[in-house]
Amino acid sequence: MSIIVEIPLQVASFFSGIGGFDLGFEMAGMKVVMQCEIDAFCRKVLQKHWPDVPLYSDITEISVEEIPDSDIYVAGFPCQDLSLANQGKRKGLDGERSGLFHEFIRIVAERKPRWIVLENVPGLLNSNSGRDFTEVLNRLDRCGYGVSWRVFDS
Repeated sequence: MSIIVEIPLQVASFFSGIGGFDLGFEMAGMKVVMQCEIDAFCRKVLQKHWPDVPLYSDITEISVEEIPDSDIYVAGFPCQDLSLANQGKRKGLDGERSGLFHEFIRIVAERKPRWIVLENVPGLLNSNSGRDFTEVLNRLDRCGYGVSWRVFDS
């Protein structure tokens, strides 16, 4: 007779916001082991609902050694420079906020989690004439990941 012990998948959450992704992954039986969010209000919400989960503030200051072992990295990186609502000011991945995608990829390239789940606005698809979306796909490919993507109505 063999005993099977099910260990929940470990999730590291980046650009956590108020924890929507995190809650969904927990409802699916996974365990959030780390969160990263710079917004003060969002951090208060995360601390209230996940008091025992390490919470980092600035992704640019995280060393990869600080990140707990995780099976899945989830990230809803900032959309302000990609969003169609920001017409005339869209800097894409060159923008200060949406450009934080590069920091996330820096961490991914070093740690190589099994899976990555990214979320962003449909404006990513045509930002900088589609070059930004192509860059996201290429960066993930260079890190060794296959990509499947979809646009969902919210």
